[in-house]
Amino acid sequence: MPMSSDKSAIKVGFGPKTESNSFTQSGVKVAAELTRQSGFECGFFRWNPFDVDELLAYDILVFIKYIPGLDVLTALKAAGKIMVLDYQDTFLYPSVYETNLLRRLAKKIFYLSMEREAARQFALLDGCFIATPLLSDVVHKAGMRPLELPRQIYNDDNESHFKEATDAVDGVVLYWTGVSLNQPQNDAILPVLRRLKDRYGCRVVCDTDRKGEHDWIEYRTFDNATWSREMLVADIAFRWRDTSNLQHFKDPNKVLSYMAAGLPAVIHPTASERLVVKDGETGFFASTVDDFERVVTRLVLEPDLRRKVGEAAHVEVWEKYSLRKHVKCLRGHLLRLLQVHS
Repeated sequence: MPMSSDKSAIKVGFGPKTESNSFTQSGVKVAAELTRQSGFECGFFRWNPFDVDELLAYDILVFIKYIPGLDVLTALKAAGKIMVLDYQDTFLYPSVYETNLLRRLAKKIFYLSMEREAARQFALLDGCFIATPLLSDVVHKAGMRPLELPRQIYNDDNESHFKEATDAVDGVVLYWTGVSLNQPQNDAILPVLRRLKDRYGCRVVCDTDRKGEHDWIEYRTFDNATWSREMLVADIAFRWRDTSNLQHFKDPNKVLSYMAAGLPAVIHPTASERLVVKDGETGFFASTVDDFERVVTRLVLEPDLRRKVGEAAHVEVWEKYSLRKHVKCLRGHLLRLLQVHS
C-alpha cells in the first residue's frame, strides 16, 4: 500500500506481508480502518529479509507474529522508531509459558542461548498487542509491555450473512477449520465423528490447507476470500485441542469465528475460550470425549437447540467484538506511545 506525501500524518507500517490470516486480519483490515481515521497513513512491509530502508519510512512499526533480527531492531531503535509486536497466536520462547517453577528453570537452562537472543530482541520493542489478559504474565516474562486490545473477528461478512438454522436431523454438517498442522488435534474425537456419520448421516467437513488421510471426511481448500460464506454450509462447529501449556494460552480466534457465523460450537475449552463462551448459552464445553459425543449428538437431534445457541452466539459476538472497537483501542495505544517518545 503506497503512502501519500502528507508529512503531517503518522505513518504506520504493518508486516511482514504473508499469506496467513493473521496478516489479513491484523495488517490489511486494521490498516484500512486506521487509515479512515484522520492523522494516520498505513502501509505494508516485506521480509525475507527485512529491509531497513523500507522500515525507516514509518514512524510506527507493527510486527505481526514475526520480528526482525537484533541488528535491524537496533538500527530502528536508534532511529527513534516505535515498534510493537502483535502477538496473533505467535510463540515467544519456551520458558515463558511454563507454570511449574522447576520446569521453567530447566527450560531456561536448556534453551539459554535461544532465549537470551529472543529476550534481547523483545527488550527493544515498545510493547506487545494481546487479545486476552491471560497473556499478560507471559508477555511480561518475555520482557515486553502488554497492550491489551478487544478481540478481533476474522469473518466480518458474517455480521450480516450468518447461519439460518434448518430443521434437519439427517445429513447435519459438522465443521472444523484450521491448518493441516493442527489436524492431528482432532485425533481423540475422530471415532466420535465417524459414529455420528454412520448413525445419523452427518457430514464431516474440514476447511484446511491440505487434504487429510480420512476418506470419510470432506476436505475443502481454505480460501480467506470465500470462507465466511462457505462456513454457512455447516450446522455445528467443533474445536478440540491438546492440554499443553502453549494451547492453554491460545487465542479463541477459531471459536469466535464460529460464533460470529451463528454456529453452535462444541469445544474442549482453553482458558481464553472460557472467557468468551457461555457454556450452554452461546456454545458448549466438553471436558471429555464422552461429553463431546453427548453434546454433539444432542445438537444433531435437536434443531431448535442449534438455532437457539447459534443465534445467541451471533448476537453476543457482534455486540462485544468488532474491527471498529479493536482499531479504536489500537489507535489509543499508538497515540500514547507517541506521547511517551515525544
